[in-house]
Amino acid sequence: MTTAATLRASLEQMLTDKFQVDASTITDTSTLTDLGLDSLAVVELIDFLAAGLDLRLQDDALHPAMTVDEAVAVLRQGSAT
Repeated sequence: MTTAATLRASLEQMLTDKFQVDASTITDTSTLTDLGLDSLAVVELIDFLAAGLDLRLQDDALHPAMTVDEAVAVLRQGSAT
């Protein structure tokens, strides 16, 4: 199983590299909407994360109102399968 810290780092890198999110705006309580992602961007994020981290994630595993901490928790569940 991948650690929460590793998953968070991967999420942050994906947000900054693929979605041009300013790293200084990413906090535990930032929602994906706060970071500028809409529902289509969140689906793209799921696809990038699933492929990059070899996770099994449903297309609706994340949603725009989810915080970064909540997203990491979902990723941890996906890494456990």
